[in-house]
Amino acid sequence: MSDLRFALRQLLKHPGFAGVAVLIVALGIGSVTAIFSAVNALILQPPDWPQPERLVAVYESNLPRNAPFFSSSYPNYLDWQARGHSWESLGAVAGRPMNLTGGDQAEYLQVRAMTANLLPTLGIRLAKGRGFHAEEDRPGQNRVAVISHGFWQRRFGGASEVLGQQVELDGIRHEVVGVLAEGTLFPGGLEIGIPLGADPATERRMNHELDVYGRLKPGVSLEEADTELKSIAAQIWTEHPELDRGWSTRLVPLVQDLLAPELHTGLWVLLGAVGLLLLIALANFSNLLLIRSAARAHELAVRTALGATRGRVIRQLLTESLVLTVLGGFLGVVVSLGAVEILQATDLPRAGEIALDARVLGVALGLTLLSGLLAGLGPAWRASQSRPQEALRGRARGSGPASRWRDALVVAQLTLSFALLIGSSMLVRSFWRLQQVNPGFTTERVLSVSLRPQDNERAAQFYERVTERIAALPEVAGVGLISSLPLTDGNTSNNIFPVGPSPLPEEESIQSSWRLVDGGYFGALQIPLLRGTTFAGLSPEQASQSIVVSASLARQLFGEADPIGRQTERGAKGGARLTVIGVVGDVRSERLNLKPAPTFYMSMHRFVYGPMRMVIRTTGAVEPLMSSIRQVVRELDPKVPIFRVQTMEEFRSESLSRERLITGLLTGFAVSALFLAALGTYGSMAFTVQQRTREIGIRIAVGAEASDVVRLMAIHAVRLVGVGLGLGLLVAVASGRLLTSLLFDVRMLDPWSYGVATVALILAAGVACLLPAVRATRIDPLVALRSE
Repeated sequence: MSDLRFALRQLLKHPGFAGVAVLIVALGIGSVTAIFSAVNALILQPPDWPQPERLVAVYESNLPRNAPFFSSSYPNYLDWQARGHSWESLGAVAGRPMNLTGGDQAEYLQVRAMTANLLPTLGIRLAKGRGFHAEEDRPGQNRVAVISHGFWQRRFGGASEVLGQQVELDGIRHEVVGVLAEGTLFPGGLEIGIPLGADPATERRMNHELDVYGRLKPGVSLEEADTELKSIAAQIWTEHPELDRGWSTRLVPLVQDLLAPELHTGLWVLLGAVGLLLLIALANFSNLLLIRSAARAHELAVRTALGATRGRVIRQLLTESLVLTVLGGFLGVVVSLGAVEILQATDLPRAGEIALDARVLGVALGLTLLSGLLAGLGPAWRASQSRPQEALRGRARGSGPASRWRDALVVAQLTLSFALLIGSSMLVRSFWRLQQVNPGFTTERVLSVSLRPQDNERAAQFYERVTERIAALPEVAGVGLISSLPLTDGNTSNNIFPVGPSPLPEEESIQSSWRLVDGGYFGALQIPLLRGTTFAGLSPEQASQSIVVSASLARQLFGEADPIGRQTERGAKGGARLTVIGVVGDVRSERLNLKPAPTFYMSMHRFVYGPMRMVIRTTGAVEPLMSSIRQVVRELDPKVPIFRVQTMEEFRSESLSRERLITGLLTGFAVSALFLAALGTYGSMAFTVQQRTREIGIRIAVGAEASDVVRLMAIHAVRLVGVGLGLGLLVAVASGRLLTSLLFDVRMLDPWSYGVATVALILAAGVACLLPAVRATRIDPLVALRSE
């Protein structure tokens, strides 16, 4: 306690030193705490499901068709369930676009239709009521629903008598039989769930629309279940020779499946980055302590002369170090609270679960104490080795082991900050390149809105009337419809066969993305028409028998031959034939960092599935147009919901939100690291000038010019920066593989990134070294010699 009281008195006597030290530690601890809270919640902490390690996501897979993860069909699901012995239970769910009706204005919902056993399979708890009975999971019997806690609060005001109430979906009433517990995690999200009610007699084996989740039996490993399921898949394809070859299955632990691979990698990279930032902060803090102990050489010499042992001196200095780190750690945790709120507001999966829980606070406390010991031990040991005789005579040496230790700490800071700068420069360059990618369509002055009429049979006619009315508005340059906009998550794909001569082997097809569009879509987004025509001007009967293909799909199906007038078969050999009427430019349909997928477009007059996205290109600002669109829709059908209203510029920006988040955070940490490295370099150089005051004074007295003094200090600084650059380059190259999956069109040894990082470090270190060097030129020789 006496050591603690003395440490507090010392820090209060030197508030400037204490404040800087606390802020440095707070920056390091706060950054690590914030990022570790995200890693803990999203990677290390499993969802609140019973025995989540036994839960598995089941995918169909076809690597030759570039479909490593594909949704499943109902007949396949039934066969897996009947023939498999590895599963305690196997459930499935599909999205059902529906309108919530029964009020003045319909509301669009993505209803989740699930097998009766899915909720028990996942172990999802209900706050009220029950799940589904097996007899309710049949065609025509699935008129019950479970709702989320949020929907219960929003729609029913949290009323206790919600069970037995009705929700009307597409005009059909469903009885509420259960309410999920607050905070329940459902894969893909859920507001309303209904029984799947599928009919095995009518479901097609190639209709892939299910997400399948299973719970392994106790003692069954993922590898064993994977081997068994692959064997069952092989049996299925053998029994059905009419189906495409190459299909199998793929299992992924559900906990891992909840987080996209790039986010998983990105979070670990960010945690590594803040780990480096913490090391830089500790090196800086240790350097401050070393300089501080040198300034206290006389005091420590007096303590030693009065009988203090080396252990006693070390204990006192370590106590002061721990006091500073505890204060810095506390401030860092307080600052991290704000960072956690920012992370909770992002679109990260399970972002709401990010919090400073007991594990995170325990890690923060452990790092704080460990930081105090690691940063303080070296300076305390060096201070305890000082010679009392020299210190009492005022002749503490400015060179030697202590000076080399300070230089080593500066080099460490420069090394780590340079490695971080290189990584952040590469991510910034990658993000810049992503922003320059041509998606294949225009985004300027384009508004997008989603519509879904309740009557699918007359939906195409409704959409035609809407687009005709909106196209007549004076500020509209083009309007069109598509079932799923480019740059959206998820995809619809099918295999397509060429009819007649083709570069493809006999019976081979192309796994291709597909979209439903109207005649105005390509013109509205200015997707170039390369050959032929589009659906514009065709009758519904002509349009329903036609197809428009992308340039890459045309090449794969027909080579260099003219595809116009050629026929294709969709889904299976001998399936429905469609005639190619046009070839359009390739579009990046999924993400900007993925190459355009081969795509074919069918007319909405063939069928309508789910909502359609309407795109309106204007000659001026897009925002004022929204009121006119709402009025047109209201006049044609006031019950049709309008939702997902946004400009295409906003849509494109949102598609890069993950890359923007990771790049922004890593760049922020790199800039903080550069600041700390510059601060450490400045402190070390300033102390060196102070220690060499007599030498510099003598040099000036015998005729040295200011440039000579600056050169003297610059030689020392250049040596430190050079070593830091060399070691930082090695660290960056060694750790560069971690960034590979996060980069787009940027090489691992990208000259631009390395050049920018080098210039930034040299400039920061140069300024940090120049200020003490200039101060050294102003030393008065008489004052310097008199102080001796």
